[in-house]
Amino acid sequence: MVTSPMQVGVIGHPIGQSLSPLLHTRWIKAFDLDAVYTAIDGKDPETFRHIVKDCLAKGWKGLNVTIPFKADALAMADHVTSRAKAIGAVNLLIFRGGKIYGDNTDAAGFQDALTASEWSMTLPSARVLGAGGAAPAILTALKDMGFTDISLANRTLERAEDVAHRIGGVTPLAWEDRDQRLEAIGMVVNTTSLGMVGQPPLDFSLSGLPENSAVIDIITTPLQTMLLQTAEERAHFTMNGLPMLVYQAIPSFEAWFGLKPDNGEEAVAFLTREKTASP
Repeated sequence: MVTSPMQVGVIGHPIGQSLSPLLHTRWIKAFDLDAVYTAIDGKDPETFRHIVKDCLAKGWKGLNVTIPFKADALAMADHVTSRAKAIGAVNLLIFRGGKIYGDNTDAAGFQDALTASEWSMTLPSARVLGAGGAAPAILTALKDMGFTDISLANRTLERAEDVAHRIGGVTPLAWEDRDQRLEAIGMVVNTTSLGMVGQPPLDFSLSGLPENSAVIDIITTPLQTMLLQTAEERAHFTMNGLPMLVYQAIPSFEAWFGLKPDNGEEAVAFLTREKTASP
């Protein structure tokens, strides 16, 4: 009897630069699974919803969801975990018994990435830049990690206020105050697209940041943004977006296949090599 490969994938817009197919295909081969991981461009919310329903009907195992459809995924899911509800976004869809189950692995992925690194907390204050995309999950992770003074700067103050209120324990800041009063900040996290290939650089001064503070930029293209380059020159601990990408992907793979990749650091090194080698 011939059986069809198990189908999983990632959906977003744009999706061409996603590293998820490379990562999950590596794990699929490592476990010798008969499965295929596909990148799908959702184009718009209506197309996204149609594709998700179609994948469910065709017996897919599930989908990863990336920008800009994480809120749409939350709205579509029949069952949503409490952490995804609190964050207000779903990045993992699991199809089971004709139902859609939604979860969010971004917060745990961010925290696990730092746990696997050489980072250690110096000051329990953090400054997050940008209130869209992965920001709510990162704010949640920072709270879980013991940061007690968290501020959120966004180009639209109202958006920062909305996210800060929803997550709780977060102080919203006007964008013009983003690099002010850094003297007691132990970590800066950029969640905006500023600094990404094709986008303007992030205008942010690290001059007031303590030398033992960390600077994180979740962008993956390029691997070293101007923010990270400046931070490295100042000898700060730095991390780009690849570790978070890997560690948020591990629970997705486990949810679909019942197998947990245990080579997170190796996977980060693999993606780094692939990114460095690509033109």
